[in-house]
Amino acid sequence: MQISNKYVVVEKLEEEDKEGFKVADVQDDFVYKGRVLFLPDEQVHVSNEPLIVKDVVLFAKYSPDTHEIELEGKKVKFVLIDDILAIL
Repeated sequence: MQISNKYVVVEKLEEEDKEGFKVADVQDDFVYKGRVLFLPDEQVHVSNEPLIVKDVVLFAKYSPDTHEIELEGKKVKFVLIDDILAIL
């Protein structure tokens, strides 16, 4: 897949079910946690750290530049690189 140099494709990680309770790893209403699936051809850095496929990141939940599509049966998000807040 080739994507714009401004975006990465991220799969949102769902809350984990532990003993019947939903436990969110991120307790913020403005942030999602996700795993990077695809990157643009050029190298991407977040806070001077290189971003690679399978990295877990935090990204802005309500960005107007984030777009959701279904890809291979999964809902994925095209996230603007500037909306990635941290690499975990």
